[in-house]
Amino acid sequence: MKKKKILFIITQGHWGGAQRYVFDLAVNLNKYFDITVAVGEKNGKTDLQKQLATNPSTSSRQGRISLRAGNEQRTINKEQKIKIVQLEYLVRHISPIKDLLAILELQKLYKKTKPDIIHLNSSKAGILGSVAKLFIVHCSLFIVYTAHGWVFNEPIPKLKKCLYKSSEKFTARFKDKIITLSDKDFSDAKNILKIKPEKLDLIKLAIKPPKHKFKKQEARKKLNTFLKNKIESDTFLIGTIANFYPTKGIDILLEAISLKKDRLPKNIKFVIIGNGPEYKNSKIQISNSKIENIVEVPGFIDKAYKLFPAFDLFVLPSRKEGLPYTILEAINYKIPIIATDVGSIGSLIQDKKTGLLCRPNNPEVLNKKIEFALQNKQELQNYAAQAYNNLNSDFDKFIEGTISLYRSLLDQA
Repeated sequence: MKKKKILFIITQGHWGGAQRYVFDLAVNLNKYFDITVAVGEKNGKTDLQKQLATNPSTSSRQGRISLRAGNEQRTINKEQKIKIVQLEYLVRHISPIKDLLAILELQKLYKKTKPDIIHLNSSKAGILGSVAKLFIVHCSLFIVYTAHGWVFNEPIPKLKKCLYKSSEKFTARFKDKIITLSDKDFSDAKNILKIKPEKLDLIKLAIKPPKHKFKKQEARKKLNTFLKNKIESDTFLIGTIANFYPTKGIDILLEAISLKKDRLPKNIKFVIIGNGPEYKNSKIQISNSKIENIVEVPGFIDKAYKLFPAFDLFVLPSRKEGLPYTILEAINYKIPIIATDVGSIGSLIQDKKTGLLCRPNNPEVLNKKIEFALQNKQELQNYAAQAYNNLNSDFDKFIEGTISLYRSLLDQA
């Protein structure tokens, strides 16, 4: 039986939550569907493309597999080969000329690949990818869009907020299904964008626990290979894993650290793993604040989530989030958490119950939360244990929910 074609489109390949989402779906669904992944930002980082190209599960293999769809048992070929397309004109920032060219480029891609479903990811791809379908006559393909947090919730100028909000509202009518990954994003879609509930689908984000988890000292030994100043056995390590974008609030964390740097215990160390446009500015801020002795920014580390056991405390100082993978990872590893109360983080972390929450964009409050954590380490461990017990993250359900959504659309064809 010929497999149906799914075309994933994402604005950029620089590794982050949306890229991991596409990766997880692509490698787990290519048993059932013919998968193509198209990625924008031609001159940007190609982390997603490399991960897809080198993942063992994407190599070509032959076999048979059974897939149950409703009461019907279907047997399909298991021929796993993910195709990767580099887009020329799709870019993250607003650029009228490139955006127009991106629409034409996507239209050409749709005609060439003839997908049954186009699955759009990120706001820019979601808007332009929807518009591109309008110019294809006699096209029966379906458009699915996953909202990885709404851009209009970001700390951006009002005019830009209005532009994204109106664009999301307008292009929603051309999408057959909109996936939200958290209750907060679902609520915003329904109440702010006024999208009809029947067009929305809530498929909660989930992670697949690694087969092998590092023990604490193993993780620290691995992390030390990336650090100038090595972590000692008695170091209290506070970690952050995030892309260095303004929305991630790394500058706020650095300011919070510098506020009382002279009062911090001598065995405290901060490690901020990641890369991005604000990386150089963060290094300058670290130098100007004279906190080089307690803060290190080793840059991007592949599969950084495996290093969570090295941390005694995880801090996410974001100004804007959807439902971040890193929070799910930290909970899964039972690492105490301090996070800002943005996006859907509050659905997983309750202040002084399952972690510590604070207002975004406020270094003084974040500093006090870190201070509280250092003075109440056992309480923080109790919070982490409770967060783990409360975690309702089912990776199989996440994958099955996406397959079910695809099938419901394909059955309408």
